[in-house]
Amino acid sequence: MLSTIDYKTFFESTNIGIAAIEADAVISMANAQLLTLLQLDEDEFVGTIFLDWIYDDEDKNTLKENHIKRLHGSKDIPQNYDIRLRTKNGYVSVLINVTFFKEAGRTLVSVLETTQLQQTRQKLRETIHAQEAIFAAIPDLMFELSKEGNYLNVWAQNPEELAASKQQLLGNSVLEILPLAAAKEVIQAIVECYKNGRSSGHQIEIQTPEAKLWFELSASLKYNNDAPPTVIMLSRNITKTKELEFKLRHLSRHDSLTNLYNRRTLQELLQRDTQRAMRYKTPLSVCMLDIDHFKNINDTYGHFMGDRVLQALAALLKKSLREIDYCGRYGGEEFVIVLPDTNLMHAKEFAQRLLKKITTMKFQSDTNTIFHISASIGISTFQTHFTSCEALIKSADNAMYQAKLSGRNCVRESTTQNSDQTQ
Repeated sequence: MLSTIDYKTFFESTNIGIAAIEADAVISMANAQLLTLLQLDEDEFVGTIFLDWIYDDEDKNTLKENHIKRLHGSKDIPQNYDIRLRTKNGYVSVLINVTFFKEAGRTLVSVLETTQLQQTRQKLRETIHAQEAIFAAIPDLMFELSKEGNYLNVWAQNPEELAASKQQLLGNSVLEILPLAAAKEVIQAIVECYKNGRSSGHQIEIQTPEAKLWFELSASLKYNNDAPPTVIMLSRNITKTKELEFKLRHLSRHDSLTNLYNRRTLQELLQRDTQRAMRYKTPLSVCMLDIDHFKNINDTYGHFMGDRVLQALAALLKKSLREIDYCGRYGGEEFVIVLPDTNLMHAKEFAQRLLKKITTMKFQSDTNTIFHISASIGISTFQTHFTSCEALIKSADNAMYQAKLSGRNCVRESTTQNSDQTQ
């Protein structure tokens, strides 16, 4: 057992703070290192109760309970405590180690200052909290990817936007998770990062369990101390923007009432098919359709009923076409039907069938009046002397005018057709 002199020699020869505490918790000895740390003189510290120097009440209660347990022979009690001790002018953060000598009923407490360590820990916690706040403020999906496209880390404020769960993503490649087209865009963005340090502008479409979503990618190269560079990639949900873009594109190409192609789109498509017919000598037919006495429908039953007639006819036209055919609203109650790879004879057969379907359509007005409609159809096929798609439409329009003059509700062909068109 160490004598008092041995204790003093031991105390003064060590470079950490040490105090001896008797069974009644009174401090019997303290070395100069500890007194200096606490900014106290020996007579201010020795002879006082050690627990009174513990700054936080919770720590004080914990050490008091454990001290009583030691006196009663309990084992497996923690020896190390991260606490704060009072000083003359405040407190100091310390790590204390408690060693109990049962025979003497005395406890040795070694004290190591951790103020700088605690400050470092606090700064680290603040940095982590700041990073967490930044991540929480970013609504985009964020990924860390290897050069090969493997998922290394995943941050998702909206996990329902992920193509798979976080557990399924980690360790797997984008080629295993994403649709091929989307995976190729991600790989291309990674390649650009390794070449230029950053990448932006790539867009991908993925199918989640909830919906089909669009994302825009932006990425930068991350340099790591003890590992190869990786890529941090932000994936921003632009689904609403894309849907609006698709809607605007659709509206720019379609008639808002009938949802058929509008006049400008019809002319663009027909110009393409006219050039194809000219180059490859393939047949191409156009039908111009006009609803008979449409003004009477508006005047008698109202414009709302007139719109219903136009919409119903548009639906019938779409159902009557082949996959390669198309049609559109040319203006008012006039419609243009384009029949690629179709000669005059087959175009006339199509027009006759369509006319029969139109005459079977039945409408009921707001006053419960039942009425039917009819149409006049003019047909023209592409001729080598036609210099534009407008000439082909004009030819069909002239034929439709002849149908009107012939009493309406009939089909007429252009008078400029060559005889070999029916072969």
